[in-house]
Amino acid sequence: GCVREGCRAALLSCGTRLLEPLYACELQATQEILGKMYGVLSRRRAKVLSEEMREGTPLFTIRALLPVVESFGFATELRKTTSGAAHPQMLFSHFEALPQDPLFAVLTEEQQEALDDGALPSVNLARKLMDDVRRRKGLRVEEKAVACATKQRTLARKK
Repeated sequence: GCVREGCRAALLSCGTRLLEPLYACELQATQEILGKMYGVLSRRRAKVLSEEMREGTPLFTIRALLPVVESFGFATELRKTTSGAAHPQMLFSHFEALPQDPLFAVLTEEQQEALDDGALPSVNLARKLMDDVRRRKGLRVEEKAVACATKQRTLARKK
């Protein structure tokens, strides 16, 4: 009990970071569908590393890093968007630490002002990913049951 709680408190007191797994993704496509392909990659938070034209062919080879959590349904969406002209090849690359603290909460007025001014990101991606995994596994997620009390609707009808 006490040792466990002490270790837990010690780990939480230092900066908490979430490690996100990334796929190395290689795509081959013609110039006509590059725009559509870049659209799919940007929606999925992919980072394009290089774009090279293969000599003697009209094909471009694009190398990108794609978060594993964003890869579910990626191949289907890519084929659908490009009418089957692009096919991804994905291989695990590495883990990357997300810059935000998943346990960060606005506590002071200065932090709230920095959030309002845009100095801090409005959406904590690490927190969102952590909550999504907890929801998928059926674990407790700290969120408000009612987002806006004035918009809450009850099922009872008044006569």
